Amino acid sequence: MHLLRAGLCDEAMVEFRAVYAEAEAADDDELMAASLCEMAWCCYKLGRSEQGLECAMGAKWFRQRQDSKVELARTMAVEAILFLDLGFSDEAFDLADEAVRLAEAGDEAAVLGFTLNAKGIVLAVCRELDLGMDLLERAVAVAASQANIAAEAYYLLNLGFCHAKIAEEAGKFGEDERAIGEREAAIELTERAIELADASGDYWTLRVALGNAAEMLGLQGRHDIALQYLDRSASLSGEPGTSLRIHYLYTLGDVLFRAGHLYRARMVMADALALADESHQIDHQVNTASKLAEILEALGDSAAALTLHKRFHALYVRQSGETARRRARIEEIRTQTEQLRSRAATLADQALSDPLTGIANRRSFDQILNRLAGTPLAIAIVDLDNFKSVNDRFSHIVGDAVLQRVAHTLVAQIGPHGHAARLGGEEFALIFPDAPEATASAFCEGVRATIGAIDWSDLAPDLAVTVSIGLASGDGDTPSGELMQAADNRLYVAKANGRDQVVSTDSMVLVPIATTEGERRRWRA
Repeated sequence: MHLLRAGLCDEAMVEFRAVYAEAEAADDDELMAASLCEMAWCCYKLGRSEQGLECAMGAKWFRQRQDSKVELARTMAVEAILFLDLGFSDEAFDLADEAVRLAEAGDEAAVLGFTLNAKGIVLAVCRELDLGMDLLERAVAVAASQANIAAEAYYLLNLGFCHAKIAEEAGKFGEDERAIGEREAAIELTERAIELADASGDYWTLRVALGNAAEMLGLQGRHDIALQYLDRSASLSGEPGTSLRIHYLYTLGDVLFRAGHLYRARMVMADALALADESHQIDHQVNTASKLAEILEALGDSAAALTLHKRFHALYVRQSGETARRRARIEEIRTQTEQLRSRAATLADQALSDPLTGIANRRSFDQILNRLAGTPLAIAIVDLDNFKSVNDRFSHIVGDAVLQRVAHTLVAQIGPHGHAARLGGEEFALIFPDAPEATASAFCEGVRATIGAIDWSDLAPDLAVTVSIGLASGDGDTPSGELMQAADNRLYVAKANGRDQVVSTDSMVLVPIATTEGERRRWRA
């Protein structure tokens, strides 16, 4: 994070990619989500919004799997800002609105501030400036209450942007006095953002704030101060990244132009356009080409200006097509994410399902018990009697078919009232949430009778299958491990007393209990 604060976004990307690789190798969903979200934010700061959106969508997918609402809120806010940067304000608003809703339901002030900022800037770009400023002021207040000066600086920067947009609108309608007042308010907020960003060491925000302040000061005719801010930006350590570099050159060229330094302005703006061309950033290409044409006209170079105007219009047409290309790319990312979601869901099902029978496996069984911790329940262990002889007499193929039929019978019998799982081998388990022992015992008797009455002759002549069941119940204070042990002990008793029966109390010991593990295994067969 310190690399991001220092404005070293490329270096930060390298680090986050390494973290993601480690998390992926360890199958750590939480760390993968966190690193993807930070990579998305890095991409935004580097002007690589499409790549950032891919990272953000991946992070959101992990967050949705984890059901982590607070972290999901932050991820959706990052995604909203990226959608906005790509020109898709409707998607951005929906995401930001949901992010705020999730954050308000949580208790993380930092995340709430970040989501309020995201929704506020989306509204501002959508010309809902009053609503946007209300949210941004809330975001600033949240950050200030947490003494988070880096966040406060960023939110103040965006609040200043809102006032600058109001000034722009006022100027279009000839409200010069209001335009001047709003621009002064924007400058004041941005200068405060500069102070806080500098104090926090957040050089990325500092660079953006210095550039914005310079731009607004240039519009106010305060060219010397604007150039001082730009000089300060240029002196900051670290590589600002291509997008910020273009923004710096564009602002410098515009301020020089307004100050009457036309030849220098032309050189700087030409450098900005060359860098935009090199990086294929169409939005920057459009803006710099238009401004350079304006500078060339002022210099009296009509032919060069006309060439730039023609190029500007060609770029403008391409920009419209770029929106369609971006939309196609977003849909491609969504498709890839859905494929990942589907593949992960399949793998998750496989991880929790017994491959032979298709019912819940031991892992799933343990998860169910964990979810039911503190709930009164009964647990039954169901074991096929003399199953080894089934395999030996009729083959393992028949044995597998028997296991499958027993599993499906258990699931059908318990229905929505409980859970059935295969623990391994010929051993199954049933869970009865909130069921009195008598009810669970009667159900188990029904299971035993049903399995014993099945006609198995379609699998093999003379095949008969019975089960023994051990049942234990407890209130919510009884650990599931204790219930499992009690059920297992009672299953042993059922086996020792002749099999094909249900034992639900410890009073049904009718034969001597085996004292060695070998004897227990023999009786369990």
